[in-house]
Amino acid sequence: MISLTFTYFLLAALTVFATIRASFYINELDKKTKLSGALLGGVLLAGVTSLPEFITSLTSTMRLDNPGMALGNVFGSNIFNLLILATVDLLFIKHLFFNNIRSGYASAKLIVFMYLIFFLPFLMVRLGLLELDAFGITAGISFSAVSLIIVGVYALNIKKTHEEITPRPGERSEYSLKAIVLRFSVFAFLMVVSSFFLTIVAENLSGELGLSASFAGAILLGVATSLPEFTALFALIKLQSYDIAIGNILGSNIFNMLIISAVDILNVDMDVFAAVSSASELFKNVFLLLILGLINSIMVVVALRRKPVRNKWLYAIPSAFIITTYLLYIVLSI
Repeated sequence: MISLTFTYFLLAALTVFATIRASFYINELDKKTKLSGALLGGVLLAGVTSLPEFITSLTSTMRLDNPGMALGNVFGSNIFNLLILATVDLLFIKHLFFNNIRSGYASAKLIVFMYLIFFLPFLMVRLGLLELDAFGITAGISFSAVSLIIVGVYALNIKKTHEEITPRPGERSEYSLKAIVLRFSVFAFLMVVSSFFLTIVAENLSGELGLSASFAGAILLGVATSLPEFTALFALIKLQSYDIAIGNILGSNIFNMLIISAVDILNVDMDVFAAVSSASELFKNVFLLLILGLINSIMVVVALRRKPVRNKWLYAIPSAFIITTYLLYIVLSI
């Protein structure tokens, strides 16, 4: 138990370190090229910080045959990202973070829409209005129609982001373009390797602790793979880079949703959604994660859309609500 726990924290620390360094070189790429900083940060940086979730989710399904851990990892990472956002918001409440944001509303609405795409079929199965086989497209095709819809929505989001932003002249970087690409590749590879073994250790540790697969994915994997977002958000709010901070969190959550679809499509041996829905306890936990993620994403939309609030007690309500519901999830899942 002790050796497994030590290995888990060691791999988690390695994953965090590699992700932070890879993110740094994405920022250097922004300085070095004519690519838009918003596009690099909102899409590529979010993709980089979500790479651990992708690797761990792929490993959970294709190597460990454990789709519950994959869905728990992704949906757990999403709600943990919002917990990070809410916690840092309250820690720096004097900044009145949400009052100073000029972007992110469209991305927050997109996340709510993606949650509904995932949530409604699960709800219909829960109510007996949809058969498990209906998740798939036709007989002989293992992946779900839900996955194709999510991929389509994500593609439209990238297109819209590209159209709305204007490239700006980059700052100077002390590194050459070749050095940036090489160093980014090294740290990205390190993320892949550490994330792969982190998944295996997390499953073994969850067995030792007697945790369910989806709860282990949400806590053991979801927390560890979200630590880079926490580090970035903490630093950016201190620097008062509010729009970049919210863009990284929301962009990571959008990319995480795409991960589930990618895992479902790449895993030709099973329909991930049908596999999860057929296991009663697993289905219950994933369903709870979906409800929590949907509600808390709506709270972010409310925080972004409302008029500026100067009273700190009223201002804190959305973030306090997100923290409370996350703690409630842990209590209900133990």
